[in-house]
Amino acid sequence: MKNRYGKLAFVMFLFVFMSMIVCNFVSAKDVNYSVDSSYGGIQLSSLRYEPYPANPGEYVDVWINAHLGSSVKYAKFELVDSFPFSLDSNENPIREYKDFSGDVVMHYKVRVSPDAVEGVNSLKLNVFSDQFASSGAVYSMDIDIANAQTDFDLVVQDSTSSEVSLAIANIGKNTANSMIIRIPEQNGFRVTGTNGQMVGNLDSGDYTVASFSLVSLGRNSGNLTVQIDYTDNIGVRRSVLKHVQFNSVPSGNITAGVPPSGAYGNFQRGNFSANSSKKNSNTKWYIIIGVLLAALIGLFIYGKYKKGSLGKKSKKDNSETPEWIRKVKEKERK
Repeated sequence: MKNRYGKLAFVMFLFVFMSMIVCNFVSAKDVNYSVDSSYGGIQLSSLRYEPYPANPGEYVDVWINAHLGSSVKYAKFELVDSFPFSLDSNENPIREYKDFSGDVVMHYKVRVSPDAVEGVNSLKLNVFSDQFASSGAVYSMDIDIANAQTDFDLVVQDSTSSEVSLAIANIGKNTANSMIIRIPEQNGFRVTGTNGQMVGNLDSGDYTVASFSLVSLGRNSGNLTVQIDYTDNIGVRRSVLKHVQFNSVPSGNITAGVPPSGAYGNFQRGNFSANSSKKNSNTKWYIIIGVLLAALIGLFIYGKYKKGSLGKKSKKDNSETPEWIRKVKEKERK
């Protein structure tokens, strides 16, 4: 029994350990590459940068190698402040080398703008030397930047003459933290109650429903503007404006401020369920649970097999009748 539990503990430990290795491999990939460029006796190579990918609003460490030929008497390198990269005021962007030949490695700690766009961005380095014009040349190093923001899609879930329910889905890759849904002031619509609702955190792939008391002002065929405020995964507060198609043809006079019954129920509706909030299942947890269950079942079957309750015949089936007993039985029958 102790041996069986020991094997179970070992299998669970191995499973957790392998999962941690896989997660670290995905999120902490190192970049080593060489992009060579020559500038009159100077050979520049991009060595690496960490972390990979770089995160908006954080720092990235960059290493660039410069090989200075024997003909180079003077070389200067200046890191360029160019969106989305910048240097702190206390760090010197210039590296100078005089009467030196060989390899030097330049390290820069660069800040990435919180508004950096996801994808490949170029970090630029001005190169000056006595071997070419004083205007210098520009060396570019590609740096991949992750996306800290997220995106939303929304439709009208339901509507009456005085209320509209909006279904808002997080279709981006990141969680929207401390999310608030607002109906800002706009032509054609007026909110008669509160114009904002706190949603909380909305994970990627999830959605929620927010309802507002809303009146359409006159004949209206256009978009309802919705404002979504949230905090991204690097702690930056962001605001996104989205639009929902709206068509309304009032059948009565609204100058008195009282809309006719049924006049404003023509919002474009979506196909979200009627629940006020719903979260999609996370596929990776299904996979993890499935693998763990399969390991436990396999261990159980293996233990049964080793113990002899499975896969073995009984002693009666495997044993043969001795010859002398068979002869005695034959004589008794005669």
